[in-house]
Amino acid sequence: MIDTAPFRWSTYVQAEGDDLRDLFETHFRRAGRRVCYVLGRGFDPRMMLGLELVLPLNPQGTCSVILLEFNEGENSPSRRYADWAEENLARLRSLVKTPNVIDTKSVAVWAPDGRRIGSRSAANLFRRPEEVAAYTDIIVDSSSLPRAIVYPLLAKLLHLVERSPEGSSRKNLFVLAAENAEIDRRIVEEGIDEDADYVHLFRSGAERMAASGEPKIWIPVLGERQALQLRRIYDLVMPDEICPVLPSPSFDPRRADDLVLEYRELLFDQLRVEPRNFIYASERNPFEVYRQIRRTVLDYYRVLAPLGGCRAVVSSVSSKLLSIGALMAAYELKRARFDVGIGHVEAQGYRIEDETMVRSLAPQSAVVGLWLTGECYA
Repeated sequence: MIDTAPFRWSTYVQAEGDDLRDLFETHFRRAGRRVCYVLGRGFDPRMMLGLELVLPLNPQGTCSVILLEFNEGENSPSRRYADWAEENLARLRSLVKTPNVIDTKSVAVWAPDGRRIGSRSAANLFRRPEEVAAYTDIIVDSSSLPRAIVYPLLAKLLHLVERSPEGSSRKNLFVLAAENAEIDRRIVEEGIDEDADYVHLFRSGAERMAASGEPKIWIPVLGERQALQLRRIYDLVMPDEICPVLPSPSFDPRRADDLVLEYRELLFDQLRVEPRNFIYASERNPFEVYRQIRRTVLDYYRVLAPLGGCRAVVSSVSSKLLSIGALMAAYELKRARFDVGIGHVEAQGYRIEDETMVRSLAPQSAVVGLWLTGECYA
């Protein structure tokens, strides 16, 4: 099984800034482009940067905007930024004009009995290949979407695009993220759930995992101030081996060192992580994160094959870009029938530290685009 594991993103397309603008400008020159643009309604001031880039570059085609709404609850700390969300919505309505349309879809976060169902709801937004058949291009903007929604949504769209009817044109799937590490540090999760869980579509036989004697490998992608989240995911997985991913190289050359210092007690004193287990991947390249996680999981499977193999769990408490890289690795390995899950713990909402600073930094964010599947991979 290891020898036949796919390596679908051995070559890839990623661009940002002016390069991304040039890529889309060239791509949309072909007449008749029918774009489906998916984004979340939220308070993040980076929410509209991707659409403001893409829409003017497709003047000859059409664009159906799908706006995802999710209610985190009456007591969510995010509600204090309702006016920020309204500003984003006003920008959206002023930008999207006929013949383009806005279709609002609700993502249920809570079940009537109080269970979290956000990731399951996100996976069910698209159910059949026919629902994406009308589009030539699908763009998912992760800038204002939580990871628990991005993971299953992207996985389902990848699956549906690959199941397009024979003879139909090859569909393109892009994912965008407005990246700014300083803003990410200032948007802090509040009301962390008591228990972590596995993301829908990536449960990795969690029930069997708990009862099996196979070694469990946990690969967490690290970000700042996430000690509680890491501890709760650890309690969920109870791994035999931990391989943390550090962002290096990064815009801040000391970021990886600072993360090790921040989590020194948790990683070394409590969880007994071996220093040689650290994985390094570029802060701005999710395809490198994908490659490193993929290689690590396959190496463990290869070494532990005489003992019956192992089970792997990936999680990310870092930026959207690094989180997407973790998703790509989990998706590919799961499709190849490896036991790989995604562990995650959700929060009740978010708090912004230094609102003035966050607003001023938003226009400086770099919109990064990843071309996940489509014409360029033909």
